[in-house]
Formats: sequence, C-alpha cells, structure tokens
Amino acid sequence: LKTWRLLRKLRCSTTRITNLAQAVLTLHLTYSN
Repeated sequence: LKTWRLLRKLRCSTTRITNLAQAVLTLHLTYSN
C-alpha cells in the first residue's frame, strides 16, 4: 500500500504519524462503506 510507505517516511515525527494514521483509517473506513 502506498499509504504505508508514506507512514514509514514520516516515521520521524510520531505525533504526525498518529494524526496521519487516524486520518488514513477514517478515509479507509469511509471508502470501504
């Protein structure tokens, strides 16, 4: 998945990753439904 590659690149800042992960999950769930 492209998203996981982005997450690995942004690994430096944990706070950004957490926010990004939440956004990705929300989008993923939205598109799934």
